Amino acid sequence: MKTAEVRAAFLKFFEERGHRVVPSDSLIPSTDPTLLFTSAGMVQFKPNFQNPSASPYKRATSCQKCLRTSDIERVGYTLRHLTFFEMLGNFSFGDYFKKESIVWGWEFLTRVLGLPGDRFVVSVFKDDDEAYAIWEKLVPKDRIYRLGEDTNFWTMGPTGPCGPCSEILWDRGAEWSCGKPTCGPACDCDRYLEVWNHVFTQFDRSAEGKLNPLPQKNIDTGMGLERLSLLLQGADNPFGTDGFQAVMKDLSGFTRQPLPALRKGFYTPSPVEASYRRVADHARAVTFMINDGILPSNEGRGYVLRRLLRQAVRAGKTLGIAEPFVYRLTGTVIDLMREAYPETVQRRETIASVVKMEEEKFLETLDTGTRMLEEKVREAKSKAQTTLPGDELFRLYDTYGFPFELTKEMVEGLGLKVDEAGFQKAQHQAVELARQAWKGSGAQNVEHYRHWKTKLPTASIFRGYQGLEWEAEVQKPLYRLDSGKPTEAGSLARGQEGEVVLSETPFYPEGGGQVGDTGRFEWPGGNADVLDTQTPVEGMIVHRIRVSEGTLSAGAKIRAQVDAERRAAIMRHHTATHLLHKALREVLGTHVTQAGSLVAPERLRFDFHHHALLTREERQRVEEIVNQKILGDLMVHTCPMTKEEAQKIGAMALFGEKYGADVRTVMVSKANDCKRAGEAWSLELCGGTHVHATGQIGFFKIFGQSAVSAGVRRLEAAAGLAALRMVQQMEFQLAMAAENLKTTPEELVPRIEKLLSQERSLEKELQASKSNQLRSQFDEILKKRRSVGSITFVSCRVDGIGDKQLGEVADRLRESGGLDMALVVSVTEDKVSFVISVSKEASQRDLHAGKVAKEFSSLIQGSGGGRPDFAQGGGKNGSALDNALSQVEGIIKRLVVKTPHKT
Repeated sequence: MKTAEVRAAFLKFFEERGHRVVPSDSLIPSTDPTLLFTSAGMVQFKPNFQNPSASPYKRATSCQKCLRTSDIERVGYTLRHLTFFEMLGNFSFGDYFKKESIVWGWEFLTRVLGLPGDRFVVSVFKDDDEAYAIWEKLVPKDRIYRLGEDTNFWTMGPTGPCGPCSEILWDRGAEWSCGKPTCGPACDCDRYLEVWNHVFTQFDRSAEGKLNPLPQKNIDTGMGLERLSLLLQGADNPFGTDGFQAVMKDLSGFTRQPLPALRKGFYTPSPVEASYRRVADHARAVTFMINDGILPSNEGRGYVLRRLLRQAVRAGKTLGIAEPFVYRLTGTVIDLMREAYPETVQRRETIASVVKMEEEKFLETLDTGTRMLEEKVREAKSKAQTTLPGDELFRLYDTYGFPFELTKEMVEGLGLKVDEAGFQKAQHQAVELARQAWKGSGAQNVEHYRHWKTKLPTASIFRGYQGLEWEAEVQKPLYRLDSGKPTEAGSLARGQEGEVVLSETPFYPEGGGQVGDTGRFEWPGGNADVLDTQTPVEGMIVHRIRVSEGTLSAGAKIRAQVDAERRAAIMRHHTATHLLHKALREVLGTHVTQAGSLVAPERLRFDFHHHALLTREERQRVEEIVNQKILGDLMVHTCPMTKEEAQKIGAMALFGEKYGADVRTVMVSKANDCKRAGEAWSLELCGGTHVHATGQIGFFKIFGQSAVSAGVRRLEAAAGLAALRMVQQMEFQLAMAAENLKTTPEELVPRIEKLLSQERSLEKELQASKSNQLRSQFDEILKKRRSVGSITFVSCRVDGIGDKQLGEVADRLRESGGLDMALVVSVTEDKVSFVISVSKEASQRDLHAGKVAKEFSSLIQGSGGGRPDFAQGGGKNGSALDNALSQVEGIIKRLVVKTPHKT
């Protein structure tokens, strides 16, 4: 069976047994912001496990996207480690227990999939007689193993829910054994492969260590899809299954190393085979990370993404690939997974674009890293050092992505040793820093809200689609905020701030980019201002309030009133955001997808994937399209449908958002008919609030754009009265500028052009004067000429001249001194600029001005480059300039007098 068929068969099996098929959660956990990634199928069901009686369903099944990063360095070299994988699972929240879980598991493996039962062994917790008795009726006793707490007892921590577990393992045979007399299911060797783990959550461990029975027992199972596929496809490791083989086959088309033939049995993979495996695994991981809204960065989840992608590029280098290639493999991954994850098809171009840009940037830094390593080796030898410090080598790895294995090989080939222990220590510290540095939302207080939710009689019901005023009851308990710290209270007095949950509310909680509503609570004898509305945990809407009059008590009947004018402004901006998204796709291309947004009463901010800022013409065209749709007064209608139905008609889904089986689709169309949703001009999955027709937006204006990160651009805009105020402010500034220049707004442009022309003329005269003065100093500068082999050069600092004059000075200095190269630097108002001029003859002898500029600029925290005979650049760190100038000779020596090294 193919992997896709296995996935479908599993979900169908449990759906037929009364389980709700729940879509995979994002790799960014929606229910637990304390986690970096979703690492198991049960993560999204934590609220169901914590309060089974409040769960909307008692049985669930899923195929969950997972990412684990604890063993990244082992991926490709072992038979079982992966970063990205899919976990099949079935779950019971206070419903069925051990018997059904075990019997159904055995039935699915042996009857549905047809796997031979005599190849399986099972393990149970040593004291779990109940599970043993169930298994005894299914398999011979000699294949049932009682194991200890270290392998067969699940716990979430020192206290809390826990319970025994039962594992189903595949016996590969004696030839896979480690050969020890004690070899068995608890052994770490490769004979017994864990296939399916069944966790029986039946106890609550107290602080004293006592196991108290839970009133409602739960089932949590997990089975790796890739491991199950390898059994069904006769492979010995996941990399031999259809999903990985397809990626590696496409990879082989870019390499100089052919795809190794599949081998049977236990063996240590060759370096080539390990590289193929690592690339295949990491290509899958980065595809789904970007699909879920994670972008490369230097912290948290983005750091992990960048690390995986760089490792894939380095593995590609060992296969002879010198150009970007991983971005091409993301398409292969999407083609393989499109049936289970159709949203990846919409984001195909965006994912490839993000990966390609990151690859290009990394390949450039990798070359720089090689030169930096060679420089460190020379420095160490000059100081008679025999070992390179591990922390320095890690900085080289972390900054430039230079592989430690290659570092070690090169350094040892040049007669030095590496501090491997120091490197590993620095690497461990960086991993821990990444875990702690990521910016989760509300991670500090989430446990407070989860605990609060368990005390509430019902989940919060949002009524804001129906109206802006609602009669509701204040749920018990409520919390008083003392210096921001929540304290449970029975009431809130005048002047006090607190947090309140209502039985029903018209207040929209912040989400999907839309800010939370504000407004008022009123009750007999009192009122309160609602300062913000949030959803800290799923199914719970929390109002932050300040009591203005009277006392608000838990259980009180109140009238909740949303600030209607503010909500209307938010609605205009939210619908305008949908129009903007669609207009951008029409003008720039369908690769444009949303990367983030802010929908507020006074403005909107829209982040999207695109390679460049908009030109003036593109920006005007986008504005025209949006305003045309506003003037067309198109209907804005919400259509409830299944996620699959929405995907079939092309509804846009947003990066990083979690969608259930049923979704709310917002359509902008001439027809107010959900049956014709496929004909809509704009169609997006969205839970936010919107105007009823585009004409209510009034007017739309873009007033700013910027780059957020590589491949992500940002537009800021306003609609309605906010747009009018923005244009009025711009008109005022225009009038003030005209007044200060003693002209009219209509004549402002020619007036400015005239002044700029005069300024340029004066600047030219000034620079000419400075150049003449400099030429008189040439003799003194040329006395500082130096030589490296046959190359003669001079480097000097001359402050206060512009870039154009800098080039003229460098050319004339080189020509008048008969030099091979002249490097001239100028510092003006903390800005460092430099120019490098190289003679034609020297540029033909490997002295490349652009390469010198690149290395020199790195010493002053800048950038530079250019042609072989002329280059320029700049930097931010003027204080490092003297040191940089002193290293010019070393740069030329490295580039021209090449030092051979082992690779």
